[in-house]
Formats: sequence, structure tokens, C-alpha cells
Amino acid sequence: MNLPFARAASRPPPGWPQPARPQPGSGAADAAGPARSSLIRLLVVDDDLGSIEHLGQLLKGFALISFTTNGEDALRLAAQQRPDLVLLDVELPGMDGFEVRRRLHATAGLQDLPVIFISQHADVAAPAGDDLLRKPFDDAQVLARLRTWLGTPPAQAEEAVDDPAVEAGPRPRILIVDDDAASIQLVRRLLADVGECHFALSGAQALDLVDALHPDLVLLDIDLPESDGFRVCKTLRAHPAFGQVPIMFLTQSGTAGHEARALALGGDDFVRKPFSAPVLRARVRRLVDRKRSLERYLHQVGDRHRQLSDGRVAAVVEACKDAILIADPDDRVVMANAAACALVGLNDGQLCRLQLAELLSLDDHGRHHLHSAAGLQIPVEVSTSTEGRGADALTVHVLRDTRERDRLQTLLRRQDEAAAARRATASMLSYVAHELGNPVNAIKGFAQLMQADAGVPLPPAQADKLAHILDAAGRLCGLLADVTDVARMESGHFLVELGTVDLGELVQQASGPALAHAAEAGLRLRLPAPGAPMRVRADARRLRQCLDNLLSNALKYGRDGASVEVEVATRGGEVVLAVQDHGAGLSVAQIAHLFEPYNRLGQDGGTIPGTGLGLTLTRELAQAMGGRLQVHSDGAGRGCRFELLLQAAPD
Repeated sequence: MNLPFARAASRPPPGWPQPARPQPGSGAADAAGPARSSLIRLLVVDDDLGSIEHLGQLLKGFALISFTTNGEDALRLAAQQRPDLVLLDVELPGMDGFEVRRRLHATAGLQDLPVIFISQHADVAAPAGDDLLRKPFDDAQVLARLRTWLGTPPAQAEEAVDDPAVEAGPRPRILIVDDDAASIQLVRRLLADVGECHFALSGAQALDLVDALHPDLVLLDIDLPESDGFRVCKTLRAHPAFGQVPIMFLTQSGTAGHEARALALGGDDFVRKPFSAPVLRARVRRLVDRKRSLERYLHQVGDRHRQLSDGRVAAVVEACKDAILIADPDDRVVMANAAACALVGLNDGQLCRLQLAELLSLDDHGRHHLHSAAGLQIPVEVSTSTEGRGADALTVHVLRDTRERDRLQTLLRRQDEAAAARRATASMLSYVAHELGNPVNAIKGFAQLMQADAGVPLPPAQADKLAHILDAAGRLCGLLADVTDVARMESGHFLVELGTVDLGELVQQASGPALAHAAEAGLRLRLPAPGAPMRVRADARRLRQCLDNLLSNALKYGRDGASVEVEVATRGGEVVLAVQDHGAGLSVAQIAHLFEPYNRLGQDGGTIPGTGLGLTLTRELAQAMGGRLQVHSDGAGRGCRFELLLQAAPD
């Protein structure tokens, strides 16, 4: 299946690279043949439709994206479209991702096509020279990896090859900031042919050394003596001379929160130790190349008149991912790239009539804001450098829109807070359930002994009261079991044991207690007639728990004298276990909150017993077994149909 996406947006996300676009009349298009699309071309190969939808939403409008779900179509599309990068799932039907990659690199013209593998398994490793993203995706990590691999646009890379001055230039200077001597020695050995490596053992030493060294790249550990890597990164980004120096975090601190914070502070990449040597080398080269491309541009704009007329330099500026404003000694804007025009909402002619002070301001907290034509105050990071002297001096201001980054940082913080709250709740529930379990079991056990003592029979009135005690203790034991299961799921310690289960046989086993409950409730329970075995992949004990919950729910809310039907059928490659009641039904608003824990949709305090955990637990169990739970209702008074869809077991 091939799902092409080709949508354009007015502005790419912060840090998103774009290939250079030749200026009209510059002759660049004529010299290089047909002009490339201004959008990066991505090929995503994944048979998981959920991942396809997620990546499509994340990247739509910022790249020319093609999707396919199998290796054969991937090879065909790659040969036709010549993408800039391939995101390749390892687990594909038929031909796996590793074989697709081998065939891609064996195809003429695709030998150097970069590949980023995708996998949900922690034990999968990418081949040497390639990268790997884990599922579920971290959006900030996906954007950072694509920016790293595609940071140097093709047009700029071709200029670098054709420019003899670049080939003869000094070797890149790499500053390694780490207090682990063994790690420093390993990185220096791996990058010996990439650049000239220097090192610092602390954040303070790094900040002292950076002024004299002027590195092309900083490899920065998080755990440093006296000052951590985050503070060092923030200090470097605030320094006018080093705002554009690439920073790669190279650390053992590999939590999602650390990576999000590193990227939010202005880090260009995040690599966890231990790392793949070829991947580290490739990502370091790309960051260094991007830095050198910007330096070549700044060197060329030293002559103001030449930089205003040079089409090649204009193309480099035009391709820059961030907004660039260049001002003369009188602080008047003399040049603005396309990103700056789009951000402000004015064309370059209008911008070049303004003073920089009319566009940029500093608030009381020391944060820069860019004033747009629409009246917006856009928060930006500003990096400033000066080229030339006297009347020919030019000040280059590189502006990075931080709105999306700030939104993402706020979202990540809220997600971390919510996850911490869920973990705390799960821990408390597990403790309470454990502490209550022992006395409840004692009550239940002694009550059963009293009921079973034939030598001392109880009077009828006391026997009836004892039956109520046993019924309440049984319901309380069921509640504690549900609470314990929910706590395990929230903490990530819940496991299922999948095997082959005959669904028809399981329904017959559950029918005995269910028929008795239906008779007590004045309902008719209709079960499927015995037939050929209907086998599914599931945990037998947990699947029985799901069925008991669905039957209990249907019998509790069914209408007196009505029926509850249980159906088993196949649908495509899945087996459907359905429970249909003809009770009160649900509105659309109620369905939206149906699976929230402890939410009984207004039934609290009513005559129908319950805790609001049964359906929540059933859905989580279904997902843990690779299935899903669906609910259908035509509205109030029309009953509900719950469908448990499971994967059919192979013959």
C-alpha cells in the first residue's frame, strides 16, 4: 500500500532543514539542471498504520512524504523518487527492513541514501553507519534526528565540494567536555580523522577553553563536576560568538526528560552512551559540515556590496532554517532571508527600510521578542556576530522562533507531571489493596467456616446475615483484585501469557455463573450454539476475566425481561466476541468518558453495584493481548454492544 503525502506549509518547524532554492535570475537552476523541490523528500516504510498516521501528522506540510507498508514497494518508490532519507521499519511482512536496506544500497544512485531504522523492540540494533528510532515515537527526538541527518542541504554540499578553499581549510576543531577519561580517549580515537579533538574535564574548564579554541562542535556530557551540561549549553547559547556552534549531548543520562530538556536549551543532537561508532561519526560529520556552511556564508558577506549581489550567497541565506537579519553600522536592516520575511510578515524591500530596534525588543526577563506585521510578539532566540570593521561592518542576527519549542517543552513537562502522578497513585493503590487483602480474606474465611459447620447449625436469620457477609466479602475481594491489576498496569509491571485459546469453550465455561446471575436479574442469556473451534491468541485467564466483566456489566444494566446475547464470529483476520444488551444505552458524551477509571457515568450512589473499573480493566487487558475493545450504542434506551476483537490463532 502506498500513501503519498505532498503538502506545503508557510513556515517549517524550528530547526527544520530545507534544501537551497535558487534565486530568480541567478542562473543556478540553469547550471544545475531542473530545480529541486524546496521540500525534503522522505520515504517512510512501515506496516503499522498507527505509526504512519502519527508520522504523517507530525511531518505534514514540512516535507514531501511517501508512505509504503512493504519492502517491494519501498524499493520501487526509492528508485522512482530518489528520496533524501528513508525511515525504515525493521519488522516488515515478507522482506524485513535489513534486507530492504541492503537492496537499496545495492541500487545504482542509492548507495549513499541515509536510512534511519524504526523498531519497537529494545534488543534491535541498527547496522553500522545507520541510525535507529524507538517506538513509541518521541516527536522532539524524531525532528532532531531528521535535522541531524539532513542538516546540510544538497545544494550547499555541492558547493563545498566545488570550492577548493574549503578543501584546503583547517581541520574542524572538536571540544569534548567529559570527566570520564576513558570516554574521552575513545571519542578522540573514533574522531581522529574527522577533526582536531580537544577536551575539558568540567563545565568551567570548557567555558574557559572555548574562547581560545573557537570549536566547530562541542560534545557535551550532562553529568559534570561543579556545573552540569545543561548550564554549559545555556551559557554557550547566550554567548554572541558561540550561539551557532553545534552542540551534541553525548551522555549516559538517557531519559526522555533529559533529551527533551537538552533539545529545548538549544542542543542540536542527543546521543546516548554506549553508542554505535559509525553512527556517532556520521552525525558528527553532519553537524560540522553545517557549521562550516554557515562560516563560509559569513566569510562571503564581509564585503557588503558583493553579498547583496551574489546569487550563490543569497541561495545559502535563503536555505537557512532560521530567520537572518543583517544590519549595517547604523543598525538599519540591509538584508533579510525568506524565513525572516515569513516570520515578520513583510517582504525584504519593506524590511530593509526598518531599523533593527523596530523589529527586536527585550522584555523585563531578558527574553527577545520579534514584532510581526500582524502585531504578534514572537519569542525568539537571538545569536549575533559581527563581520568586518568600520563603515563596512555588518552585524548578522540569527533568530530562532521558540514558540513550537516552548509549546513542546510545556507539553513534555505536563506529561512528566501526569506520569509521576499516575505512578504515585498506582503505588498507593497497590499498597492499600495489599494491606486490605489480609483482613478481608480472614473475614471471608471465618464466615465460610461458620457456614460450613454442620455440628453447630445457625438459625435461619443468622444464616441469612452470614450469606450477606460472604457476598460483601466476595465483592470486596473482586474490587481489590481489580485495583491491584490497575495499579500494575499504571506502573508497567502487568504481564500477560499469550497462548492459543478456544473461544467457544471459554464461553461455555463462563455460561454457568452467568446463567445463574441472569436468572436472578430476570433476564434471558442467549449463548452461541457449540460449533467448530474458534481459536484466538490470548491469555486464557485474562480473557475469561474480560468476558466475565462484559457479562456482568450487561446483566447489571439490562432491562427486566429483556435478553443479553453473546456472539462469536470472524471478521477478516480477527475473531469478534460480542456481548449485546438491551438496557439503558449510552449517549455520545457518556461513551467519551466510558473507560475512565472510577467514572460510573452518574451511577454513583445508585442501586446498581460497581466501582467503575471493570470496563477500564477490560480494555487494558484486551490491548495487552494484542486486541481491542469497541462499544456501540444508538443512544439512551437502545442498549449497548461491546465487541472484543482478538487476533485469530494460526492453524
